[in-house]
Amino acid sequence: MIWCVWAAFAGVSWESPPVVGVETVVVVRDSEGADAAPLAGATVRVRWRPGLPGTHEQTVGITDGRGRVRWTPDAVGVASLAAGDAVAPVRVASRALPTTPATWLVALVVAGLFAVRYGRAEERR
Repeated sequence: MIWCVWAAFAGVSWESPPVVGVETVVVVRDSEGADAAPLAGATVRVRWRPGLPGTHEQTVGITDGRGRVRWTPDAVGVASLAAGDAVAPVRVASRALPTTPATWLVALVVAGLFAVRYGRAEERR
C-alpha cells in the first residue's frame, strides 16, 4: 500500500498490485500530483533488483494515448518502474494460494489422511 501511494506522486503508478504472471496496467503522468495529465508515447522500463548484484533492465512498452501500458511481471521481487525522469519502486508479489473455504477443506482432509496413515504406521511398530 505504501509503495502505491508513493508511486502515485512519482508520475508512475499501477492499477493493481503487481503479481508475477498476472497482467497489470502501468499509468504514467506528465508530472507529479493527482491532477497531472497522462503521458502518451513514454517508454516504460523495469529494473529488477536495483542497486544489487544481478541488476538488469527490461522494456515494458510504450504508453498509449491514455498514458497506459500493460505489464505482466515474469519475476518476483523488488524492482523499479521508470518512464523518463519518473521512477517508482515496486515489489512484485508471488501468486498466493486461494484462501477460500474449499481450499481450507481440502487442506484439512489431506492433513487428516496423512495423520491417519502415519498414525497407523506407528501402531504397527
